[in-house]
Amino acid sequence: MKLLFTTILFIFTAYLGHGQQFVKNLGNPGINDGVTCLRLEDGKLFVSGYSGKQCYLAMLDTRGDLLWKKYFSFSEHQNFISDFIKEGNDIILCGYGHNAGTDVFDEFFVRYNFEAHKIVWARKTSINIKPNNIHRYRGNFIITGDEFAKGKFGLCFLNVQAKNGRLNDFTTWYYTGHESASNSLIFEDKLISGGRYGLRPKSDKYRASISQFNADDFSQLQSNYFLNSKQDFSRAYLSDFVLSGDTIIAACYSNNSGIDNQYSLSLLSTLKDGTVNWNYEYKIPGYSSLTVRDMLQVAGGYYVFGYTKHPKENLFLAKLDKAGYPTSTTVIGGAYSDNVLLDQGRFLASEDGNLFIGAQSKNLGVMGDYDSFIIKIKEDEAWSDSCLTSTQVPLQMYAYEELIEGTLSLLEYDTTFKELNIAFEQSASKAEIDQFICKQQIPEEKSSSEISFKNIAFNNTVFLMDASLSMNRSDRMPILKQSLYRLLQYMRAEDEISAVIFSDQAELVLDAVSAKEIGEIKLKIDSLATGGQSDIIAGLQLGYKVAKSNFEEAANNRIIVASDGDLSFGKLQEIEDFLQKNQTENIAFTIFLFNNSSTYYSQLKALATPIGGEVFMVNANNIEEILLNQLRAKKQ
Repeated sequence: MKLLFTTILFIFTAYLGHGQQFVKNLGNPGINDGVTCLRLEDGKLFVSGYSGKQCYLAMLDTRGDLLWKKYFSFSEHQNFISDFIKEGNDIILCGYGHNAGTDVFDEFFVRYNFEAHKIVWARKTSINIKPNNIHRYRGNFIITGDEFAKGKFGLCFLNVQAKNGRLNDFTTWYYTGHESASNSLIFEDKLISGGRYGLRPKSDKYRASISQFNADDFSQLQSNYFLNSKQDFSRAYLSDFVLSGDTIIAACYSNNSGIDNQYSLSLLSTLKDGTVNWNYEYKIPGYSSLTVRDMLQVAGGYYVFGYTKHPKENLFLAKLDKAGYPTSTTVIGGAYSDNVLLDQGRFLASEDGNLFIGAQSKNLGVMGDYDSFIIKIKEDEAWSDSCLTSTQVPLQMYAYEELIEGTLSLLEYDTTFKELNIAFEQSASKAEIDQFICKQQIPEEKSSSEISFKNIAFNNTVFLMDASLSMNRSDRMPILKQSLYRLLQYMRAEDEISAVIFSDQAELVLDAVSAKEIGEIKLKIDSLATGGQSDIIAGLQLGYKVAKSNFEEAANNRIIVASDGDLSFGKLQEIEDFLQKNQTENIAFTIFLFNNSSTYYSQLKALATPIGGEVFMVNANNIEEILLNQLRAKKQ
């Protein structure tokens, strides 16, 4: 391989399209979220992803406003939607449940009517596959993916009936190594699958491969070929490809140096029979690894999208013309975050000169929370955002002198499977925040003279937090966290914070941690997930145990309960008895009620008043003042 072209540097114009661009957060604070598929249909933006263990579907307008969002659990494992298509008011999706670190995949195929907000059908098999793509074909749907069976990954193809989701046909193919089908498309009566195959069993040496099958009969293999540089130590992973006239344009990330993680971007142009037109490799100076995840064909060329691994995880967006020459390259970084993508998915869409990008960030400010987000930019125009950095960079372009081209033999086999209707859960939209998550990290600054702990007794505070599903709203748990984090900046090393969460059971999250350890406090609290019911008894038992074990006579010893009031009031007498027995005059008891319900307020007031406790209805406007008063309630 030798250098063929010099560095090509494109600088975006400085014009900003007024009102066109946005960066929108699509996740929930404190819950890991990711985007798995993004499509533009009928002037609406449809997005799928995951949120905690659930998966979700959402619809937005092209201004970025959320119209609806629904959450589903089709598997008992963590749920991922791989791909979907829209047909009228129905969304037909494929996906899988998976526990990290295992080879077990629990696939599902679903037809969902978003107008009526109901499932038309939901099915799965027992094949153990990871579906990657879904296509319309002759009135039904073809789903392609990977099957793990007999210790190997195989290419898997299914034909699913549109009416009820039952299987018409099922076939898998495998070679002696490992195969994967990262992407697929249907052209006329051909099913074209692109991915990789292993040179030998249990080897990490791969070739990018493209295979063609009869879309009406998956058992008919029409052609199968691979492309790579000649070196035996090279690796190539074909992530995505498109058809352009009579040619296939494939985007890969390749390792031709024999060093782990030293990947570069590759673009291949071949005829449908595998004849190579050209093959180029691209590198960004200063970034030692490029991982490709998606490719989008637009007028005049192609966008290739992925992320860099070194020096840190940033997104990159490269635009190339039809001949493979770069026209622009942008590295997108988070002002407070790293940006990452899932293994497979569709993260790019375009309409009327606008480009939509879906991704997820690892929010460094809250120590590990993943948040999904969407970017809208005008093609070929500069853009900026307070939460993201966009840097135009050079893209160095090389050409391969020699390529390996060849065919490979695949073996066909079938595995037995059962076809089932599946149980699923559907929940209404959780509260979403309509801004990128990093904007929560830039609170309006006040002078330290306004917030002072001078001559205040040191704090021994236990936050007893309701972590049930009903607390997962932007006007509840997030505003408590935001206020606490801001006040921590002014507290002292001797002030100690403990945290106990309760839902179906109670858990100690922080035990007397110094208020100056802001990073540790954020890490523990923001990693919490909500779910289940509110077992207040278990929470009180553990909360009082922590408060008493850390009790200091001269300190401001305090338990602050944070809840929306939806507690186990069937056990009202049991709660009252517990408080009467365990409350002491040296431990103050306060309830923060995140609800305007007079019923809940009256019930909680009846519990707190007999033991000298207080109840406050809190909201975004008053919570910081109330919390500050609690933390400064006792003088030295």
